Amino acid sequence: LLIRGCGRTDFQQGDAEQLYDSIHSRIFTLPDDTKVYPGHDYKGRNISTVKEEHQFNPRLNKGKAEFVRIMAGLNLPHPKLMDIAVPANLRCGEQD
Repeated sequence: LLIRGCGRTDFQQGDAEQLYDSIHSRIFTLPDDTKVYPGHDYKGRNISTVKEEHQFNPRLNKGKAEFVRIMAGLNLPHPKLMDIAVPANLRCGEQD
């Protein structure tokens, strides 16, 4: 979960259906006033609530099929350091 967004599912074995199910079953079932502190916000926002994300998150306030369609159509460029970061992530950051 990100504030008004969500993580990518187009690489590193991502799965849009699994992301949707996880957020909806683990986070959106919490009380509406539960504070969440998602990362990766580049607009200076560092806190939200379950209610705010459920209402205003433009991807996650859709049904599952629509969410999967949106995620499949993002066509985002690959991150600049993906060839370095992904192998490191798969090794849990352990050095050779």
